[in-house]
Amino acid sequence: MNKTGSARRRAKKYYKDQYRKTGIIPRPLFLAGKGVMEGRKCSGRPRSLDEAVKIRFIEMVKSSCDPLSPGFIFITRKARTIKNYHYWLEQEFCRSISLQALRRLVKSENLKVYLEKPDTDEDIPVKHTFKSEPVFALIQIDGCRFRYLRIRNENGNWQAPQAIEIFDTGSRHMFDLDAWFEETSMNSLELFIRFLQGTEFPLDTICIRPDNAKGFLNLKRPINALNTAHSTPGGFFMKSDFSRIHSPKDKAHLESTHRSLHNFEIRVIKAFEDRIVKTVPTTIFNQGKKETITVTLLDITLQDLRNSGLIQEYRNEHNRNKHHFSENGRIEAWVPEQKMDRFLSEQTVTLTFSPGQVQEYMKYGFDKIKATVSTKRTIRHARQDYFVTTGAELFSRHKSTPVKISSYKDKLYIFEPGEDGVLLGEALACQPFDGPVTRDIHTQPDEISQMIDFLEQRSMIVDRPALIEIYYRGIDLKQAKTIYMQHQQRYDTYIDHRSLI
Repeated sequence: MNKTGSARRRAKKYYKDQYRKTGIIPRPLFLAGKGVMEGRKCSGRPRSLDEAVKIRFIEMVKSSCDPLSPGFIFITRKARTIKNYHYWLEQEFCRSISLQALRRLVKSENLKVYLEKPDTDEDIPVKHTFKSEPVFALIQIDGCRFRYLRIRNENGNWQAPQAIEIFDTGSRHMFDLDAWFEETSMNSLELFIRFLQGTEFPLDTICIRPDNAKGFLNLKRPINALNTAHSTPGGFFMKSDFSRIHSPKDKAHLESTHRSLHNFEIRVIKAFEDRIVKTVPTTIFNQGKKETITVTLLDITLQDLRNSGLIQEYRNEHNRNKHHFSENGRIEAWVPEQKMDRFLSEQTVTLTFSPGQVQEYMKYGFDKIKATVSTKRTIRHARQDYFVTTGAELFSRHKSTPVKISSYKDKLYIFEPGEDGVLLGEALACQPFDGPVTRDIHTQPDEISQMIDFLEQRSMIVDRPALIEIYYRGIDLKQAKTIYMQHQQRYDTYIDHRSLI
């Protein structure tokens, strides 16, 4: 009976004495043999609270928090104590009742919600609850690494994907969701541009709160550039409000969805069960405690995961199904997509962005380093000279200008040095690019690049420094094409003569 020491010896003597007196094995011993170890049952004593007391106590508690209930008088929340109900029960049943048993009954029947129910339905501030936000007032961005599965990366090694979400706090609508292997500036910017292209914005201040991780901090630059180009007084404005370092409560609404995302991983494993290679045990830390879980290795790539449609299916399921959300200490239910559509239908004017308006922001995604634009509008980088071709008028002729640059093929993208600095211009290398491209972006080429492509397609060797100097003097693409057409016969003759030699 799970007893030890003197309690075990006393119980043993008690049941031996009972057997000697009656010659019958006591019933509690049969209960103990069946695994029933509850003290009162084993000892043969009745329960401390009978059914009549339980029913009456529950009725008292539930009725006392409702002014219209005839079952008991209304009691203010501060006075709803178990001792008060204990006194009334003893008066009503005319016998002693266990106070400890009533406390256990409150816990088992979950009566605490009635004991602590406020006197009125007015909004009463409750500690540690989500605060309600209007739709589009706060948009959160965060990433979540998959826990239960790993897939093959570009090098063929096993790696857990990283999902990045963009989430509206007011409606709980998930604008976009995609998976990469890392939270890089380029990946977060790609998702942010998709969010801009696929969303209808109200003409109001929109607070956007990305996580304070390195891959998201770069978003300050395109957000600043977006406001510079499209914000209006009293109209559209995107306000940066990055979460604090090591402060998951700043984006608690989005953090709470990660539990569902981890459940979604099992659906991915089931969908690709024929591609399971093996399972391995892995140790994780949950609230500071070590736990061992099983991780499944799937022989798929990131592109296979995207092409499966599972990620889009999960996002649609979240947006189109009813969920229960906690706001201001209350539980409410709604469909995120319906709440978002209802809000947009009430807007008289909205703002949308075309791909051409936002695709240029992909230039902000590359890593940036410090550099200097000389008075001759040149930049020395990686043992090569670059000539500023776009935005040259922004740099001083009398003093070098500190900037930040990003290298892409044979170009440098030039930014203001601040953490939210916008794109100032571009610089072109003296020599054409010759090497592998880590990541290709689709942007509109500048005019001098179009001139170089035009001439090289016609078998002409371009002296870039000389062409850039001529470009500074006012020769544009249209004039270059005109000059070529006027002397095309001479150029063709020269090319034929060179081929004969």
